[in-house]
Amino acid sequence: MWDRKELKAKGKAAYRANRLMCIIAALLLALVSGAAAGGASAGQSLNAVDNHNDSVIEDYDYDYDYDYDDMYDDDFDVDGEYEDIDDIDDIEDVPELSGDSSLPPIFGIALLIVFLVILAIGLAISAFLFNPLKVGLQKFFLDNANDPKTGLNKNNIGVAFNNGNYMKVVGSMFSTDIFTILWSMLFIIPGIYKAYCWRMVPYIVSENPTISGKEARAISTKMMDGNKWAAFVLDLSFLGWLLLGVLTLNILNLVFTNPYIYATDAELYLTLSGRPTSFGGQTEPEVQFGADDPEVYADPVVEVDPVVQVDHAAPTEPVEQIVKDDPAQKEPEEVIIEFDQEGTNE
Repeated sequence: MWDRKELKAKGKAAYRANRLMCIIAALLLALVSGAAAGGASAGQSLNAVDNHNDSVIEDYDYDYDYDYDDMYDDDFDVDGEYEDIDDIDDIEDVPELSGDSSLPPIFGIALLIVFLVILAIGLAISAFLFNPLKVGLQKFFLDNANDPKTGLNKNNIGVAFNNGNYMKVVGSMFSTDIFTILWSMLFIIPGIYKAYCWRMVPYIVSENPTISGKEARAISTKMMDGNKWAAFVLDLSFLGWLLLGVLTLNILNLVFTNPYIYATDAELYLTLSGRPTSFGGQTEPEVQFGADDPEVYADPVVEVDPVVQVDHAAPTEPVEQIVKDDPAQKEPEEVIIEFDQEGTNE
């Protein structure tokens, strides 16, 4: 299990080693992540229109707070007669209900169409522009964890636009966003739970742009298994810095807190995948990828020369017998040649 303080120390060290580029990348990532929530902005626009509609309807409401005593102050004397008969005309100034407080149905239909158009435009921009940039910017923080001299280049911020990977990245990220929204519609708690399950999807996609969204979510779920609560506590540990940043008009958040958070989150991904960084040693991976996992995460297969398998259960002959039966191992027979007295052999 990883240690929160150690992880934050690694993230802070990674940020300080490449401060300027981390600030720029964090600023872009904050803008991209905020703009990706186009649906929320569309909802706020709809609420603003509704509030304006309510104010228009209120203009038709009857004013029940009209003070009728103002008309009759000192108008009657003790004998019950008018002191100033002309003041009786003030009765005509009583406001009357006029107009129709209901709006035509066409107004509600037009409002719904405007809302849907804004929502569609927001989702399209998020899916085709902001999500690919988000993947690339988070890839930068992964690279920065291993190389403090990393800059923003086509290999990180442009990873989604290289080698025909664009539509794969768009599909993986968009499907993850849609499923997160659907889970959030059940109540906010299931949406938060799934967001933590799929927290590592952008990092997984950034390193493997051709992976499908389903596979990325499955791998992220395995990586976050048993780590969701610890990750939630990790996020809460930055709350003090964020509140302090608000007091500085978010200047502190821009130059320190946000890049610090993103660098730490990248360290969390690398820790869960068991890879070493420039600011810490290698740890045991939280997920052991097997044969059912995508090939990009499978261990490399090393071909070796075949080894002769010996069946120890089979009976074997003694070594002496094998040597005795082998013609090559037999000792040569002694050949005796007898010579006669004349020196000729028989």
